[in-house]
Amino acid sequence: MVFRVRTAAVILFVAILAASLASCDLSVNEPDPVFDVEAQYKKDSIAIDEYLAKYGIEGVQTTESGLRYKVLEEGSGPAPNKNDIVSVHFTISRMDSAVIETTLKDVAIRYNIYDTVFAYVPYKFNFGAGFVFSGFQVAGLKEGSRVMKLNDRFVFYLPSKLAFGQVAYGQIPANSPSVWELKMVQIR
Repeated sequence: MVFRVRTAAVILFVAILAASLASCDLSVNEPDPVFDVEAQYKKDSIAIDEYLAKYGIEGVQTTESGLRYKVLEEGSGPAPNKNDIVSVHFTISRMDSAVIETTLKDVAIRYNIYDTVFAYVPYKFNFGAGFVFSGFQVAGLKEGSRVMKLNDRFVFYLPSKLAFGQVAYGQIPANSPSVWELKMVQIR
């Protein structure tokens, strides 16, 4: 009797194993194509063009890297130096205008993203190191902050290669352009 139960268990095990292996795709897949940064940049540029046209935004400047920006308010203060700690208020939006993060309490309340735990204070960064945000080196803001001075308020239209690139950040999908409004409020 024990022999029959063990034999039946072995047969059942082999049958399950065979069925499992039969359902596996053992074919060799082609490797994923290399990510085409330039093609993504073209796609991002079209999205930014459409955004600017939709909202009638004019007077936008474009740098050689593809960073686009508009001066909203010109400050009267000095420009930061390499070793300065710079404080900025910022608001991040997706291309559909959804505000996803801000350091301004009134903006968070207006866009229904207010969080009682979040401290709505200016974001500080080492100017020489660039704008490192949540572990990401945001190249567009590193470049963009270089043209700002104290009390300037700019809006930056960042193609994905100058923002989070191939990584999703919160509600910003991977390979997505984003809009960042910054006001430089302190230099120390």
